[in-house]
Amino acid sequence: MQYMEFSKDKKYIERIRGLREDHDFTQQYVARYLNTSQTMYARYERGASALPIHHLIYLTELYNVSSDYILGITNNPVPYEEYYREAAVTDQDPRSPGKYDIHWKSNS
Repeated sequence: MQYMEFSKDKKYIERIRGLREDHDFTQQYVARYLNTSQTMYARYERGASALPIHHLIYLTELYNVSSDYILGITNNPVPYEEYYREAAVTDQDPRSPGKYDIHWKSNS
């Protein structure tokens, strides 16, 4: 099976660099936060190395954004817990029906 690369697969490269620059962090600072070298972090930003999942998790905490935002799945940077907390305050269901929602059949 051959893997096809899509342009969205590397969206995280743009996002991690943009987030770092927006927060005025250096590559060295983020690398230390991730407990890796500046050289390795620079490779993530260039797309020369894949971003490990544990680093993705740490970056969501550092920047207070969702992993979906970093990965380019959504353009909404608000973390889910904040999103749902805000929705609970307004008594609105924050979910919109999507094609992957699970709908259980009733036995009636």
